[in-house]
Amino acid sequence: MNSIPELLAKRRRRLVGLMSGTSADGVDAALVEVETLRGGVLAWDMLDFLTIPYPDAVRAEILGLQQGGDRVLERLTRLQVVLAHLFADAVERVTREAGVDLATVDAVASHGQTLCHLPAFPPEDPMHRIPGAEAWSRVNRGGGGRLAAGTLQIGEPAVLAERLGIAVISNFRSRDVAAGGTGAPLVPLVDHLLFADPARSRAALNIGGIANLTAIPAGAPAAQVTAFDTGPGNMVLDGLMEILTGGRKRFDEGGALAAKGAPDREIVDGLLSAPFFLQAPPRAAGREQFGAEFTRAFLEACRARKLSDASVLATASWLTARAVEDAYRRFIEPGFAVDEWIVSGGGAHNATLLRHLADLLSGAKVVPSDTYGLDVDAKEAVAFALLAVLTLEGRAGNLPGVTGAARPVLLGDITPGDRFL
Repeated sequence: MNSIPELLAKRRRRLVGLMSGTSADGVDAALVEVETLRGGVLAWDMLDFLTIPYPDAVRAEILGLQQGGDRVLERLTRLQVVLAHLFADAVERVTREAGVDLATVDAVASHGQTLCHLPAFPPEDPMHRIPGAEAWSRVNRGGGGRLAAGTLQIGEPAVLAERLGIAVISNFRSRDVAAGGTGAPLVPLVDHLLFADPARSRAALNIGGIANLTAIPAGAPAAQVTAFDTGPGNMVLDGLMEILTGGRKRFDEGGALAAKGAPDREIVDGLLSAPFFLQAPPRAAGREQFGAEFTRAFLEACRARKLSDASVLATASWLTARAVEDAYRRFIEPGFAVDEWIVSGGGAHNATLLRHLADLLSGAKVVPSDTYGLDVDAKEAVAFALLAVLTLEGRAGNLPGVTGAARPVLLGDITPGDRFL
């Protein structure tokens, strides 16, 4: 095990990146070797990857806490520890399956499980009326006078570090939010590293619970990318599938049921006139916008028009695809046309959704990230491993032009492993 000074000084590191997304269905673990080359370029190789699904009771508690209820603080405290042990299980398993000694892993990069993401308190929030609120607004220098807000990802890093004896980098989003940013998306810097091309303009589209895109002009530096959340990815689709099957199924595998229905385009066109979809970047979304309440209202609108279950799912798939296309036409295409869309995340397995995207984005290639050697399910776990390396090297990991932060900042907290000095 490395001490913190040794870890900071290394140029070649082995990390496990952990990602638990807004779908709250499990933890992804990517075992990655990263070398810092001349000029600060990061060269990386993924040794292994796996996903450990959450037990049903854990997933239910994550979603339940987001709705409030009784004994919230007690339940939150317990869940912090339970998730940390599940994360540690993932680290131990991915190293074991790769045939790698856990003692050779330098650090764990843990995104944590998002429970709440509030890049800005709304004007009607009572927090605006407490003493000092005006000063808090001034702290949020990049936020146009918004009250400084926060974000919460859980999975106690101290438990991970104590159990594994390895340093943990965590809490990546909070510093960007503190600097006036939206705290998301944070992956665009890594998207540029992975997919920038001197001759072709590309968009990296990750479809997890929320869909986000990074548009990379041909030959452009990282500071010139545009990135933001487009809207729901799998979140509404998965929520609907659970309701429609009485909890028997969590998702529509391959988009098979949606493929049997017909999307109600009038419903989707109406939704796309909502303020979120018209808002120019920077913007970020989560369950606060597209969680259980939105899903129930969406289903009610579909039932009012007497849509079948298949057509309900087809309409939700169309919403995800149209939100991507609409955002592209409004905010990207006026500056440059995207030649190639590189899709990752769980949505990359949904053939119906990919077909919608290919139809809507005609003229551009739509390909999975596997085409470029990156497992569609692994991208964000790999990305946070790379962001952790930037943190260890004292390099900013956010892009202010993407999140709206006042300045580039160092992301994440470092929790030492067994050795500090």
